[in-house]
Order: sequence, then structure tokens, then C-alpha cells
Amino acid sequence: MRGGRARRTPNQALRLLLAEAGWSGARLAREVNALGAAQGTALHYDRTAVAHWLAGSRPRRPVPSLVAEALSRRLGRPVREQDTGLGPTGGAADGLGAPAGERGAVESLDEVLRTTGRRRVALAGAYSLAALAIPYGSLAAPYGPPAIRRGPPESKGNSQAPQASPAPAALPAPPFPEGRVGMAHVASAHELLALFSRGDAVLGAGPVYEPLRQYLAATVLPWLRREMKPAVRRELLTVASRLTYLCAFTHFDMNRHAAAQRLYLTSIDLAREAGDRIGCGLALRGLSVQAHALRHFAEAQHLAEQAAETALRHAPPHQQAFFHGQLAVALAGRGDARHARHLAAADRCLERSASGDTPVGAFHAGSLALQGAAVAASGGDRHAAVRALDLSLRHRPADERRSRALSLAELAETQLAIGHLEQACRTWHTFLDVYPSVDSARADDRMRLLIAKARPHSGNPVVAALLGRVREVQRRRPTSRRSGT
Repeated sequence: MRGGRARRTPNQALRLLLAEAGWSGARLAREVNALGAAQGTALHYDRTAVAHWLAGSRPRRPVPSLVAEALSRRLGRPVREQDTGLGPTGGAADGLGAPAGERGAVESLDEVLRTTGRRRVALAGAYSLAALAIPYGSLAAPYGPPAIRRGPPESKGNSQAPQASPAPAALPAPPFPEGRVGMAHVASAHELLALFSRGDAVLGAGPVYEPLRQYLAATVLPWLRREMKPAVRRELLTVASRLTYLCAFTHFDMNRHAAAQRLYLTSIDLAREAGDRIGCGLALRGLSVQAHALRHFAEAQHLAEQAAETALRHAPPHQQAFFHGQLAVALAGRGDARHARHLAAADRCLERSASGDTPVGAFHAGSLALQGAAVAASGGDRHAAVRALDLSLRHRPADERRSRALSLAELAETQLAIGHLEQACRTWHTFLDVYPSVDSARADDRMRLLIAKARPHSGNPVVAALLGRVREVQRRRPTSRRSGT
């Protein structure tokens, strides 16, 4: 076209999908805006924007993945970005990439670390219900590394290392000399896992999630590409899976749900290649917790059941309680009476446990009581939820500050719901004692909810004093943390 822009090609693929869904352009715009809001991205599209997409324009990320997810949920089948005509062309992968079985766990980790950085959040795409189907078909397959191996087979086991991919040129030098990776590297990774886990529990995910992602990218990923004995590779893949699980949880705590989901799925990839059923179960359980928090109750139940089926027989007692407890919460979320059986099983497992203090999958009496509160709340028994939350706080270690803050906020909200206004205010004051030392988007959400729930009662002097303290806490809060990002 002379003297102007090239003519755009109308997006027939999107038009056909809209017709199949029975949606207007305005309806698609509303669904995309709602999905964006759910993941913390404010969008204001309308039917005019959709008309431009149908005419051939392409919106910026993460919009193509949000369109694909909205249509996936409407049609009940996976719709990829490229299926909408808005995603990459030429066979490029969409926001989720190829299934792990096609690219290997190390390549999966490489991809997810490159697309979930703080400055590249849009590349993570949208939280996807369709993506939750990825691991299921392969869970029944034998655990362990893929069939492609380097070197001749050894006589013991079937855990040869997969063929290594070339290391990216831009990665920083690892802290150990070049050459074979050994158990010293694995021990170092375990030490960092404990350190990051402790920091997350005490401080919230804010100071942890990006340094943890960088450690995986700059140190663990290059190690996984180097030469090592098969037994060392299994151990390194196992600890890499745990670190990736923790990285996923920290992103979940910061409301970065698309990134968290992709990291959980990658943790499954790594655990399967290591032959680690517990690690696979932990990540499935993490996906269940996330789905339940986002109110996808059917998916949360299925994931919790998959986690228990995969890992329960292989886990120590405190982690058995960890799996039973989440399954109880997920079942209660759907009104399934079997929740009582699993909550009782979690209690019995915890009684048999010598210690529940592990960097990933830690569980103690305070954790169990919190899950009892969630079960009671799902059943509408707020008084039982208050008792369980109070019990959880009594058993919760003082230095688990993020969990204490969230539990205190939940307790105050429940007390207010049953009409105990002044008691709720006292609990909220205790929340405000803890909140300034915690950097967590979930805690920030609770602070906003405090204001929203207390403001209608601002004529009460007790509430007015509480809101005055809230303003003072917000004034003193560092500017970088006021947005909850």
C-alpha cells in the first residue's frame, strides 16, 4: 500500500472462536478485563478494542493469553494464544510453551526463569485453567529421567543424565570451579533452600521472590547443564524442584499468579525427572492451594487428590498431614463430606510425626488448626472457624510472621461477620502490630479489606481509633511497598 501502512489481515480465527463461544465483542472485552483484574492487571477494553483485534491488530502481552484463557473457560477446552490469531506466528510457543515431555525439565526451567522476571511479568501470560491439565496424563508414567541419555548405560538403576543443552552465554559464572558438579553443590543448594524458606516465613515473599529466581537462573540452572554422576543429578534435580516450588509459592504470595502457576508446573517437571514423587506431590498441592485461593474449587479438589495419590505413601508423617489437610480444605470447598475423614487423618499423621520442620512442606499443629478453620468457614460455621483460628495462632511460632498476620486478619474478619465488632478491632490491632514487618501482597490485600470492612462503622470510637492507626501505619510504610507489588 503506497504512502501508508500495509493492509491488515482480518482475524478470522478469533471471529470463529467468538461465534463458537456465542460471545459478542463487548462480552469478550469484559471477560478479559475481569481476568486481568484477577491477576492484578488493570485493563479497560471494550467492544471497540475487540473490533480492532478482529480487523487484524494485536494487543500487547498479557492480553493474548487472557483472551485465550477466557475462551478456554467458555468452551471447556484448551485454546492457545496462536489459536486466537493474537499470539506468535510461525509455530512459536505461546505463554505456556511446549509440554515438558517435549522439551525436558532443564529446558522447562530455563524458559520459565526467562519469562517470569520482575521486569518481564507480562511474558508469564495469564493464570490458566487449561494448563492444569498438563501434568495429569504423565503422572502414571514411570518416574525418572527421559529415554535420551548421554554415555553408555550403567549397571545400576535407570537414572542416567539426559543429554545436556548448551549453556546460555550471558549467565554469570557459578561459585564453584568448572568441571563436574558434585554433592558439595547439592549441599550448597539445600542450605540456600533453607535460607530462602526461612526468609519467606519471617519477612514475607517481597524480599525473597526475585533473589530466589535469580539464584535458580544464575547458579542452579548452569549446574544442571554440567557433567555429573547420575546419583548427583537425581539429588540436584530434587533440590532444584524444591527451590522452584518455593519460588512458585513466593510468587503466589505476591499475587503473581501466572508466574506462580508456571513455576509450580516446572517444579513437577524437575521432580518427575529426579524420580521424586514427594516433590511432584508438593507442587500439585501448591497448585491446589492456588486454585482454591482463586476460587476454582473443582480444580483445587482434583489437584489435591492428584497430590495425595502421587506422594502420600512415600511421604513422612508430617507431610502426609500436609497432603491430607489440603485435601480436606479442597473437599470442604465443594461441600464434600469426606473432608472430615481427611482432617482426622491429618491429625493422626501429625501425632506420629517427630518433627514437621522442613524447608518445603513444613506442617505443625498451627497449620492443621488453620486448615480446620478453612473447613469450618466453607461449611458456614463461623464460630467454629473463630475457635480454630484462635487455636492456630496459639500454636503458630512467633517468627512465622506472614502466616500470623494473615491468620489474625482472617480471625478479625470472621469476628466482625458474627457481630463482635470491638473484639474484631482488638484482633486487627494485633494484626497491625505484625503487618509493618511483613512484605506480602496477600497481607496488603488484608489491609485493604480491613479498611473496607471497618469504614462503614467509623462512627464507633473504637473503629475510628483503629482507622487512625491504619493511616499512621500506611504513612510510615516504605513507598516501594505501598502498592503491594
